[in-house]
Amino acid sequence: MGLRDLHNTVAFFLIFTNAIAGFWGILLDRRSIQSTRFFWVAIIAAQIIVFVQAIIGVAIQSKENVEPNDFHYLYGFSMIIAIALLYGYRNTIGNKKFLLYGLGSFFIMGLGIRAMFLGTT
Repeated sequence: MGLRDLHNTVAFFLIFTNAIAGFWGILLDRRSIQSTRFFWVAIIAAQIIVFVQAIIGVAIQSKENVEPNDFHYLYGFSMIIAIALLYGYRNTIGNKKFLLYGLGSFFIMGLGIRAMFLGTT
């Protein structure tokens, strides 16, 4: 498996893990489910995948000297900024922390989908 194949595969994991975390966060906020124990593990896993994806993308860029696609990079780095913002607001949001992380995960998922469609060839 080459770096490009790995980048595409990890993109699908990024999208699906953030979708799952988003739904989970919404359900926790609505009190449809009560257990929060594994929610934070899912959030951490989904966010780590974003950083892994960025590292793979940088490796592709440096190894293959790919012509930059500005919007692909914009969406990719916006995911990292979104994670930083979620982390920064986690203590100021009060009892809506699950909603914050749920909607934030959906936002990251959307950025991942958009970046995937704008991916370089």
